[in-house]
Amino acid sequence: MVRAVLFDLFETLITESRTRPAGVSSLGPALGCDRAAFRAQWKALRPAVMVGRISFRQALSDIATSLGGHADEDTLQRMTDERIRVKSEPFEHIEDQILAMIGALRSRNLRLGLISNAFAEDVAAWPGCALAPSFDCAIFSCDVGLAKPHREIYLEAVRRLQVDAADTWFIGDGLHDELQGAEQAGLRPFRALWFLRRWPHFRDEPCGVASLASVEEVLAAIDESTGSSDR
Repeated sequence: MVRAVLFDLFETLITESRTRPAGVSSLGPALGCDRAAFRAQWKALRPAVMVGRISFRQALSDIATSLGGHADEDTLQRMTDERIRVKSEPFEHIEDQILAMIGALRSRNLRLGLISNAFAEDVAAWPGCALAPSFDCAIFSCDVGLAKPHREIYLEAVRRLQVDAADTWFIGDGLHDELQGAEQAGLRPFRALWFLRRWPHFRDEPCGVASLASVEEVLAAIDESTGSSDR
């Protein structure tokens, strides 16, 4: 029986489909760097930023320095502040359907958690958003030094929720092989489609796990699993 639900964050509980922020590689020219060269070095450093081994700001500085650019302190601070601002916008507009789903899951006495691969700047707005009080744990890769699909990040979440992996569902959009990682850690994974369908690049292709097209399907699946279909 399901006792806990773990969620991905971006494109599962919040969405950037409205704001569609530019990628980090677009910052290269403003730092005096060739865009392609900047993109290659950012791709190499990004995993270290994701797990908190280096800050976003330091990564920009190191890349600019190595490429002969100009990473002055004012520019780096402006870019860091802009990253926080843009990434905070989705937290300010939690959709009613998501709030209703989380409230319904809480009413079913389920433990709730989230796991997100994120830079510290990306989740700076989490503590003040409308969802935060409803979650029993929130694990961010930049804080724990691990990223999905590493098995241990899922197991850390179930430990914090004080449940067994076998009694835990993981719901996410599927980026970073997170669904396969959840399954390998013993959780039951589901692919969330409700926000993905808003993106022009979306393709509903088989991914090896069950998909949930709407938040209503989440609740229906939970009730079927717990034998509460008449709720």
